[in-house]
Amino acid sequence: MRISKIWFTLIVAFVFFLIANAPASLLKPTLKNSFSIPFTLSGSIWKGSMHSNYFKSASWKVDPLHLLLAKVSVQLKVEIDTQNKINAKAKISPFKKLELSNINGVFTTQYLQQFVPNMPFLFSSNIVINKVNASWNNSLPPNLPSEFKGNLSIKKVNLLGEKLGDYSFNFAYLDQALDGDIYSSISSSIDTNLRVTISPKKVLTMSGEILPKTRVLKSIFKELNISPSINYQYQLSY
Repeated sequence: MRISKIWFTLIVAFVFFLIANAPASLLKPTLKNSFSIPFTLSGSIWKGSMHSNYFKSASWKVDPLHLLLAKVSVQLKVEIDTQNKINAKAKISPFKKLELSNINGVFTTQYLQQFVPNMPFLFSSNIVINKVNASWNNSLPPNLPSEFKGNLSIKKVNLLGEKLGDYSFNFAYLDQALDGDIYSSISSSIDTNLRVTISPKKVLTMSGEILPKTRVLKSIFKELNISPSINYQYQLSY
């Protein structure tokens, strides 16, 4: 009887060892459903990383305590390059509901421009993501989330060599529609108060006012024929 217990303990320990050291490569068939780009995996399914020519690294660390609640909780960190990076906490339920919480990071407008080539940016800046939350109820990425809300800080805005300061964007996306506001900081060179919406039919609308404070900016606005009253619509194609 004692020998049987010893064998049972050894088998359980061996199985646990195999699970704890399961290679990250086991995740590749699943990840291929969400990523169409070539990539390699390293580490284990509990703590590993993904590498590609399209980004520097994407790493994860699984919290084993949440497995007792039939949920998967993972700390994610993605580094595209030295200037563009993001991290978040992900939770997945047995019903394939995905939640990303406390999303923080930074992206440059130079990097983001590639995703909207038909809408050239007239300025350069760093987009700082502040504690944004997103959730998918009936689908998973790369599909759009069912709910998405938070704040973006638009730092060090530069327009044609002019430093315009910092701005903030509060937004909420729900039921395929977005509603948000862009406003300026006290030290900004342009007083800004804009409302931004995206309809379920993917029509982007911006309305409000942008009022330049300095003489140079007033001259630039005049030369570029930029009206202080904004009423703009654009059909998105995502």
